Order: sequence, then structure tokens, then C-alpha cells
Amino acid sequence: MRALSISLLIIVVVILSGCNSSEQLKPIKEETIDFDIKTAIEMVEKKEKLILDIALRENLSKIDYDQAEKALTEEFGDRGEEILTMFIINDMDSISDTYVMAETFYPTVFHEGIVVTDASIYKSYYEYESLNMTRLSIKEEYIGDDEKLKGWNREYIFDQNEEGQWEFHGFSGTVNLMGEDYDMGYLELNY
Repeated sequence: MRALSISLLIIVVVILSGCNSSEQLKPIKEETIDFDIKTAIEMVEKKEKLILDIALRENLSKIDYDQAEKALTEEFGDRGEEILTMFIINDMDSISDTYVMAETFYPTVFHEGIVVTDASIYKSYYEYESLNMTRLSIKEEYIGDDEKLKGWNREYIFDQNEEGQWEFHGFSGTVNLMGEDYDMGYLELNY
């Protein structure tokens, strides 16, 4: 019995010390490749046109909300509903059966001074091929004179699926600006 207990203790210690390894899995090769800026702009314009079509409204009916949610989900994957809720003040108004839109400013390439400044593909390769990753980053920045927007940037991040298509993964930077000073007309719109 005592020999069995000691054997089990040794096995548990060996397993736990293996789990506590300080070695991190690191890629064996990494590379960054420039991505065609015109294609990047087209990708961003498609997403931001959809957002503008929704954000410029004063309210959404239940049917419009459902259609907007479906369109955003098609374009942004499982983040579509989350993006839509950025523009909604609260749940549906039970009296008018509509969603009221929030005062928010989602800078787009259609606004004066917002431009796509960089697009690149990052690839990492691991010993285990299932861990390999290909990610596209498209960066937007404000290049105008507005002091409140100086330094503003947003990055769209896409992952490449098995078919070689780019799927929206998420954002980095400042997605939108809220408050009484901001609305979709904060900057001149060239739409």
C-alpha cells in the first residue's frame, strides 16, 4: 500500500512539473508581407458602407434591426450583433416598436481625414502545422487637423480561412467615439 502511494505521488509530481514548464511555444518562422492597399481599401469600404447605412438612421424598426443584424453578421461574423449594439441606445421602445440610435461617431474612410495607411499580412509557422497562422491587418488613421481626433487609429484584423478567404477577426485601436460632442456628422462625409 505504501509503495503504491509513493508511486502515485511520484507520477503526480512528474505530471505537474511537466505542466508547469516555462517553455512557451514559439514560431519557427515569421514573416510580414505588404498587402495590396487598393484591395485593403475596398475591403474596409465594403464594411464601413454597411455601418454608415445603419448609423446614419435616427431609429430602426424591428424588421430593419433584424436585417441590419443579418447583414452585419454576414460581414463581421459573430461580432455583427456586438457592432450593431454600439449604435443602439437601449432595447426596443415598446410604444413605437423601434430601436433608437445612439449619438456615436464611427470614423470611416468616407469621412474627411480618415485614410487607410497600412495593410500587411503576418504569417507564423510552427513545428505543429495546425498552429500556423496567417493574419491580415488593415490600419486606418486620422490625418486631419481636429485636435480631438489627433492620434486616432483603428485596425481591422482578419484571419485567413482554409479556403484562402479573409474572415473578420476583430479590431484594435479605437472603434468609435461616444458622447454629446460626437455623432456620425462629426467630420464631413464624402459618401
